[in-house]
Amino acid sequence: MTTSFELMQVPKRHKAVSGLFILGALLAAMIGLYGIAFPTLLPDMPDEFHRRYLNMSYALISMHVVGAGIALLIAPLQLVIYRRNRILHRYLGRVYFLAVMAGSVGGYYMAWHAFGGFISTLGLAVLATLWWSFTLLAVIYARAGNIAAHRRWMLRSFALTYAAVTLRLMSPVLSVFLDQLTQSQVVYWASWTLNLALVQIWINTTGQKLGQGLANSKGLIK
Repeated sequence: MTTSFELMQVPKRHKAVSGLFILGALLAAMIGLYGIAFPTLLPDMPDEFHRRYLNMSYALISMHVVGAGIALLIAPLQLVIYRRNRILHRYLGRVYFLAVMAGSVGGYYMAWHAFGGFISTLGLAVLATLWWSFTLLAVIYARAGNIAAHRRWMLRSFALTYAAVTLRLMSPVLSVFLDQLTQSQVVYWASWTLNLALVQIWINTTGQKLGQGLANSKGLIK
């Protein structure tokens, strides 16, 4: 039996989730716009860390940062509109897919030149591989009409897209405790594995609740 206390807690829980989503969407928009603008900002960046990109492939760097930036802008919007505007959701999904594919190609290049040596390179290469793979699986399931599987794989894809945000949130904290080399090696793994783990927990939890709800409804019908 549902208590009055539980009923009072539901709106607060929804407000907390909505607040976190809005904050996450704002961070994604800020970093996404920065990624899109990065190729034009790069020549004027004074710090040595970014200026080293001037000696690398401008095309491949642009593919990564612009593709990831577009994907970051689209991901939160897709979560909002998928029930409200299926046509827009479908077209934005195609743009997201192309952005991820371009971002992944550039991601392999960035991984090869990552600061931190082999450990950093491996972490970013695995991220790029899972990023395009999960997105492609989501598209395959959508075309097959398996919308539940499509949503699960898109959530995993969004989690990897959001690694660009998590990386920038984690880096200042890790820099307090770790040297620059170790910080890079840790953050290039932790920024996406943490996101993926949290999303998988969410998928498992909501899936169990949905299953329980269906079981209860079948019991009531009987």
